[in-house]
Amino acid sequence: MSRSSRFIPISTALGIASSLAVLSTGCSSSTDHPPKAAATQPRSVSAGITDTASPSAADPAPPPSASIPKDVERKARAFTTAYAEHDARDGKDKSYADAGARAARLAAGELVGILGQKRPSQNTAWAALRAEEARQSVKITSVVVPDGAPAVTKSSALVRVGYTLTTTPHSGHARRSNEQLALRLEHTSEGWRVTALPWA
Repeated sequence: MSRSSRFIPISTALGIASSLAVLSTGCSSSTDHPPKAAATQPRSVSAGITDTASPSAADPAPPPSASIPKDVERKARAFTTAYAEHDARDGKDKSYADAGARAARLAAGELVGILGQKRPSQNTAWAALRAEEARQSVKITSVVVPDGAPAVTKSSALVRVGYTLTTTPHSGHARRSNEQLALRLEHTSEGWRVTALPWA
């Protein structure tokens, strides 16, 4: 089921479409099939990433790449965790934009302003998560340079972060799904920062 309706395209704002054509696989996938009632809930919220074709459940997760510098990997892990974790319990996050604002601290450029935007298209999905008073947590499983993508340089990197997203409702069983998030990072005066979410 497509969940693209919860996303706002940002390809115009980021202007990176031509450099990202090499990334032909999807940026998020799920190997679990949650109950139909939970189908409207997002596994993660994107500032422009849509669900596309992804590896099958039988495909093993790619191992961490030795070609990714440790500081790039650390920033990619931290950003993904901040971006994909949500807490819809009482007194916690008020919307998906709260996670975007947390992730924005690890971003730079136009992406900073985009991440914290509250989008009406996300209201229904957030309401479903809120009704469960659910918390979504992330466990990073891999950080790799996608096949066909340029190698990491001293100034830029394009990586794909794989992670397991666990949605734990106030009552009932936790649900798990395997997700991916593509990140473009650039080295700035403040160190490595995420500047774009490809596949927008």
